[in-house]
Amino acid sequence: MISVPFRAVLISLIALVAIGGLVATNGERPVGQNSEQAVFEGACTDQGTTLLIDFGPLSGRDPITRCVTGFTGTGWELFGAAGIKVTGTSEYPEAFVCRLEDFPAASIEDCLGTPGVKNGIWAYFYATGKTDAGSWSRSPVGAASRMPGCGESEGWLFVEPGKNQQPNSPSISTKPTVFSCN
Repeated sequence: MISVPFRAVLISLIALVAIGGLVATNGERPVGQNSEQAVFEGACTDQGTTLLIDFGPLSGRDPITRCVTGFTGTGWELFGAAGIKVTGTSEYPEAFVCRLEDFPAASIEDCLGTPGVKNGIWAYFYATGKTDAGSWSRSPVGAASRMPGCGESEGWLFVEPGKNQQPNSPSISTKPTVFSCN
């Protein structure tokens, strides 16, 4: 039988460990984490893969930027790791991005087919920081095929209806990667 004082100490230690696991270093605020990766608001500064969502100037929404450390997987899987809600199309439920964080609204885009010029589309970019000094490049493959690595950035820009469907890049610039990844 466990004594009452010992039980109180044990409960206190468990609570302390749980709280300590939620505290981030360097003043960064974790968005979520598992045992192998952590997610922080903002671009990666010392390791990790950065994900940027730019809703466009007319959306009224602020861009989202998150750093995921310890990430391995596809660009599509990066959404889940970063805590970003993604909706594919009925045709390509885990390959073609139709909606990010419920944008555009379901009343505008039903996601039954591939979105087009009429309702706007999400354009996909990347920056490796190695060969392009942190500038954005349009991805030649979809998020389910691209494997972003540590030190790289993934960028998504919503191209509004009737706008140039070949945009230059997201409005937020990337920072050249100056850290090394293990």
